[in-house]
Amino acid sequence: MPERELTLVTLFVAGSLTVAILLAAFLAALLLSQRRRIALERQHTKRILAAQEEERSRVARELHDDALQRLAVIRHELDDVGRVVGPEARHRLGGVGGELEDLAAVLRTAAHQLHPSVVEKAGLVRALGDLAAEFGRTAGLDVEVTLPAAEVAVAPGVGVAVYRIAQEALRNVVRHAGVARADLTLEAGQEGLALSVGDAGKGFDAGQGGQENGLGLIAMRQRAEAVGGRLTVTARPAGGTVVAAVFPSGGAR
Repeated sequence: MPERELTLVTLFVAGSLTVAILLAAFLAALLLSQRRRIALERQHTKRILAAQEEERSRVARELHDDALQRLAVIRHELDDVGRVVGPEARHRLGGVGGELEDLAAVLRTAAHQLHPSVVEKAGLVRALGDLAAEFGRTAGLDVEVTLPAAEVAVAPGVGVAVYRIAQEALRNVVRHAGVARADLTLEAGQEGLALSVGDAGKGFDAGQGGQENGLGLIAMRQRAEAVGGRLTVTARPAGGTVVAAVFPSGGAR
C-alpha cells in the first residue's frame, strides 16, 4: 500500500476511534446525569414523604391529646347534667352522649390510621390486618387478607410505604370500584416483599387516563419508588383492578 494511502487509512481509523471515544464519553455522561437526576428526585420524594408522615403524626397527636380529651370532658359534663334534669331531657342528653361516643370512635380510628408508628408498634402484618378490619367497620368493605403467618422484619421506611399504599388502594376500592369486597395479599421472601390489593369492581381503562393519572395512584407510585420499589396497576373496564407493589431489594430482612 502506498505511503499516502496508508496515512489516509491511519487518519481515518484514528478519527473513527476519536469519534467513538467521544460518543462513549457523551453517553456515559448522559447516563451519569440521568442517574443523578433520578437519585435527586428520589431524595426529594423521600423528604416530602417524611414531611407528610411528620404532619400526619402531629395531627394524630392533636386528635388524641386534644380533640378526644375534650370529647371526654363534654361527655362527663352531659352525664352530670343528666342527673339533675327530667326524664325527657335525660333521654335527649343520652342520645347526644351516644353521638359523642360515635364521634370519638371515628376520631380514634383516624388518629390510629394517621400515625406512622402504627407499623412500628404493631408490626407490618398486624397493622395490615387491623387496617383491613377498620375498613370493614368504617366503610363496610369486606377485605379478604392473605398475610404471612409470622411477623416480618422490614427495611426502614418500607413498612410505612407498604401500609400507606394498601391504605390508599383500599380507599380507591371504596370510592371507585362499586363493590363491597376486596383482596389484600402480602408475600415475604428472600427476594423482598410483594403487596397486592385487588377488586372485581368497575375497573378503568388505563390507556384513557382517569384513575390511572389520579393523585392517589401518583402518590402510591412515589412511595414505592422512594424506597426502591415498583408499583403497577392492572385494570380492565369490566374486570376490576389490581394494585401491586414489589420491593425486591432490602424490602424484607
